[in-house]
Amino acid sequence: MALGQSVIKRAAVVFIWTAVILRLMAKYRNRAIRYIFLDAGHICQNLLLAVTALNLGACPVGAFFDEEIDRLLGIDSETEMTIYLTAIGKL
Repeated sequence: MALGQSVIKRAAVVFIWTAVILRLMAKYRNRAIRYIFLDAGHICQNLLLAVTALNLGACPVGAFFDEEIDRLLGIDSETEMTIYLTAIGKL
């Protein structure tokens, strides 16, 4: 699902971010898409800081098969969709 990236298979845990696009567009209008990805980046950065403090490793991943991850999560790929993954594990 992550385009053959082995870091995802080896990870102890994988964080998966999703977004409910229409809900955000109702609130933020044409800036919604920008805010979705800014927020995902900020949240991921905080996760990376926490992971580093725990002496663990992390790898953010943006390359994946969207619909396959969405299907795994049971989301419909239209009203809610996967936007980002981060693999966490030992260094």
